[in-house]
Amino acid sequence: MIDQQTIDRVQDTAQILDVVGEFVSLRRRGQNYVGLCPFHADKNPSFYVSPAKNVCKCFSCGEGGGPVQFLMKHEQISFFEAIKWLGNKYGIEVEDRKMTDEERARQTARESMLMANEFAQKTFEDDLFGTNEGKSIGLTYFRERGLQDETIRRFHLGYALDSKYDFATRALAKGYKREILLDPSENNRDGVGLCYGEDPKRTPSCRFHGRVIFPYHSLSGKPVAFGGRILQRVDHAFKKYVNSPESALYHKSDLLYGIFQAKSEIAKRDKCYIVEGNVDVLTMSQAGFLNTVASAGTALTTNQIRIIKRFTQNVTLMYDGDAPGVSAALKTIDLLLLEGMNVQLILFPDGDDPDSFCRKHTTEEIKQYFEENEKDFVAFKASVMLQGNARRDPMKKAQITQNIVQSIALIENPIYSSAFIREASQLLDLDEMAIMKAIKIVKAQNYAAEVRKFEIEQRRKMAQQEREDREAEGLKATELKTEELTDNAENAPEEQSSPDVEQPNQSAPASAPSILSETRPTDRFERNIIRNIVRHGGKTFEYKWQDENNQMQSEQWRVIDYIGYVLNQDEIEFHVPLYAKMLQLAYDASEDPNEEWDSVKFFTTHEDPEVSKLALSLESDRYDALGIAKNVENLDILIPRCMLELQECIVRTEISDCNKALKYPSPDTDVIKIMQRLQELYDIKKVFDKELGERIVTV
Repeated sequence: MIDQQTIDRVQDTAQILDVVGEFVSLRRRGQNYVGLCPFHADKNPSFYVSPAKNVCKCFSCGEGGGPVQFLMKHEQISFFEAIKWLGNKYGIEVEDRKMTDEERARQTARESMLMANEFAQKTFEDDLFGTNEGKSIGLTYFRERGLQDETIRRFHLGYALDSKYDFATRALAKGYKREILLDPSENNRDGVGLCYGEDPKRTPSCRFHGRVIFPYHSLSGKPVAFGGRILQRVDHAFKKYVNSPESALYHKSDLLYGIFQAKSEIAKRDKCYIVEGNVDVLTMSQAGFLNTVASAGTALTTNQIRIIKRFTQNVTLMYDGDAPGVSAALKTIDLLLLEGMNVQLILFPDGDDPDSFCRKHTTEEIKQYFEENEKDFVAFKASVMLQGNARRDPMKKAQITQNIVQSIALIENPIYSSAFIREASQLLDLDEMAIMKAIKIVKAQNYAAEVRKFEIEQRRKMAQQEREDREAEGLKATELKTEELTDNAENAPEEQSSPDVEQPNQSAPASAPSILSETRPTDRFERNIIRNIVRHGGKTFEYKWQDENNQMQSEQWRVIDYIGYVLNQDEIEFHVPLYAKMLQLAYDASEDPNEEWDSVKFFTTHEDPEVSKLALSLESDRYDALGIAKNVENLDILIPRCMLELQECIVRTEISDCNKALKYPSPDTDVIKIMQRLQELYDIKKVFDKELGERIVTV
């Protein structure tokens, strides 16, 4: 165990800026630093680091703490492991006596898994350099690929001896549990998949025997998985490549090969090269391009992009110049743009990939090729699509234009978008206004699709909730009925228990559920209204409606005035105290309609910490409560819609309450009156549904 004096020294020395900077790209903002939160899918920087207070805090998801707490959360490690990590970083000797077998058994499952992988990495690395088999097969292969020993050691490459049972024998002798070495399963969730072993009486066989090894590391450098390539034999019985199975440590969609070795260079150079294969990473790194990663044997995923975005927003895709490489690049562009990345692409000459190209050229020649052939996504799409007769074919040209337009529509920054529109106009020989109109249509379609997707999901959730409510109410009614019958049987006189005596009807529960719902489905719509007040409260928009003669009418409203008018007209009050408080603050602060009101500044700098914290979260969140992207916010549509949604939710909730009251009527329930009210509510809901539907279509 670690003594308290050492723990105190480490905690006093550790600086939050140094620690967080190992994992997140930070930019100075006043006295603090800000970056993308590593604990949730952050779109805009909401993760703040305060060197003065030596703490970090995400104002969106709420995660934060000091250096030790950050490490424990980010790396999923124990307190003592975090202390060791910080001690190593700051050169503080952290003494920890060797664990006994009993202590090792008490370690958490994750720690045991990491220890097994660390043992495997060291074993494979030692066998590569320290055995005749490793030198003659593994080391020879790596050197034939042009890799220097420095690169091999930097990435901890290794070799697994061809003897099936060698690795497991050594691991078991060191005290590592058999279950940890085997594949994860329902009965063994803690396995890392280093070995196979169905027969418990036999020594497990190594998954990677006879293969060169490529370890996969977490951001902190922990080996979480391995990839193995066989060299001496390849037939139907042996797969050329074998990878670790997914486990509690390893999810391939969340991991990038080489990210640990590249992260500091990515942040330093503010650029990341993305290649397809592991060897491409090794060769590029050796050639001086240390800021290179690969997508770990899978198509690039959103989670992988978000990891890169912690360190830079500038990426260059480097795929093979053949048809599959071009296809992969085209599929990846929109995914990167959707995450707000700045995308460049480089295609290598047909027959070359980053590995082969780097081995044929000097570093200076490679740099020159990159500078001359790096293209933005518009130029790239135009160059690979407008080949042959495509430029002279109107239909083909229109399809290519639509493809490029769909990508530009994903860009949030209007300056960047304008630059790409101008470039597309020149490359495609089309009018800029025509391209802008097409982009506007695509954005409207994307907006409508987001809304439909959200509404479908909400209907699904509501249906599920209603089913659960019905089941709960049915169970409650059964319990009440049973209790009432029991009470009647215990308290009634003996003669009343006679079958000749007529018993009261017990078909309904003694007390019906309250008409007022205890849960508030309106909470999220209240939050959405507050979000719009924070972002747009002082702005004006044009409210449009059809008069009784079906003529379109319109008038200008300030956002806060319109919201207040609707809430007052329908006598709607907010239930969430903080939302109600912020609404009243907005009324008071914007009382003079002739005075310009900066709602964002007012709320984010408010003296009440609860108000300012929520305002920062609402203002910085790229997506509103309905999952609709900020870059397509149209106040003429957004503000009336958010009010309609609250009104529709209130009506829908009252409909549900009326139905429950009819299902379980109490003696004083006026069934006729409730049924009349129910019909009124359905008529109102039809109007709201029509309004909401039309507003989706006419975006």
